[in-house]
Parts: sequence; structure tokens; C-alpha cells
Amino acid sequence: MNIRIAFRGMEHSNAIETYANNELEKLTKFLHKEPEPIYFDLVLEAGREHLHHKVELRVNSKHFHFITHREGKDLYKELDHVIKSMVS
Repeated sequence: MNIRIAFRGMEHSNAIETYANNELEKLTKFLHKEPEPIYFDLVLEAGREHLHHKVELRVNSKHFHFITHREGKDLYKELDHVIKSMVS
């Protein structure tokens, strides 16, 4: 499993990165039968005034190619929604 997290328009945050990695564990459980390699590309982007955040997640593997994104005021909430939409 290869995880890449990009922070755009905001400083790198260990707290957000740890939270994102914990949330991505839900996807690894969902894809447990999928052969390696599995790539997770997560882009976290803050608006100029930090009132609007964008979260995009791309999952690529041998059998799956998913992209989901969400925008809103709360970065953690949007991240939760993106992960939840992938496993639903």
C-alpha cells in the first residue's frame, strides 16, 4: 500500500496526516483481497481564507480506479465524507 498526502495552500500538519492515515485504514480493510500495489493519493487543499476546504482521494489498484472529492468548511468532516463514500 502506497499512501501520498499532499497539502496545498496550507502547512503540513502531523495531526491531520495521522488522522488521514487512520481513516485510510478503513479503505485498506475494504480492499484487503485486492492484490498489491494499491495507491492512495490524498490531496488536502485550504481556501485562501480557510473557510473552504477541498479534499480529493484517488485509489488505484489492479481492479479499482476511484476518485472522490468533497468541499466544505470543516476539513476533518470532508475527509470523513470522502472515506465513507469510498467504502459505501
